Amino acid sequence: MHSTNTVVLAAFCAISSLSASATLVSITNCTGAIDCVITTTPPNPVLPNPNDGILLTWDERQNVTLTEDLRVDRVFDPTADFITALGNGDFLIQAGTIVSSHYLQWDPGNGSSSTVSATINLDSQVFAFITADQNLFDSDDALGLPGLDYNDFRLRGLEGGDTTVFNGENTDIRWSAGSPGDWTRLITAYSPTASVPEPASLLLPGVGLAGLGFATRRKKA
Repeated sequence: MHSTNTVVLAAFCAISSLSASATLVSITNCTGAIDCVITTTPPNPVLPNPNDGILLTWDERQNVTLTEDLRVDRVFDPTADFITALGNGDFLIQAGTIVSSHYLQWDPGNGSSSTVSATINLDSQVFAFITADQNLFDSDDALGLPGLDYNDFRLRGLEGGDTTVFNGENTDIRWSAGSPGDWTRLITAYSPTASVPEPASLLLPGVGLAGLGFATRRKKA
C-alpha cells in the first residue's frame, strides 16, 4: 500500500512523455557483481531479497516536469540554482525542473562479492539520487515505472559508506550491501533520446520541453 504522501506527490507531477528509447546508455567498469544489466523487463513485484548478485537497472518515467519540489538525498551540485539544501544531507529539486528517473537494484548473492563498483552511463546530466526509504516511497507513484509494484519494503536505500561520484552524464558507484540489498532512484535531466510527447500533452499545465543547460561539476556525495 502506498503512503498518502506518495499519492499526493503523484498528483503534483505532469507527465510529458514516457521513454521509448533507453536513457540508460551502458554500465561499464563493473566489478564485484556477477553481472551489471540494463533491463526493459524489471521484476514485478520488486523483491526485497533477490540474492542474485546482479546490479540491475531500468528506466522509469522520462521528461517529467515537476510541479512540486522533489526531495532527494544526494545531489551533483548543492549550489545549482534549481536545488535547495535543507540540511542534514537532504535537498529539494525545485518545481519546474524537467527530470528523468531510473532505478538501480543491488543485492549480493549467488557467489558475488558483497561490494559492487560500476560506472552508470546516461544520456543527460545526472542530478541526484533518492536513497532514503521515505523519499523512495513518496516518489514511487510519481516517478516509478507505471504498473510496477515497488513493494514498499524498508531498508531499500544506501548505507552511509556507499559512494556515488557524479561526473556529468555518468555516475561512479561503490556500494556494499547485506540483506536486504540496495535500491535507489537516479534522477537525471531532460532526456534527448526519450520519445517526443504527443502534441496534446504539451497543453498540460506546467509541462515544457525546454532543455536544461546546467554546468557540470564533479562532486562526491
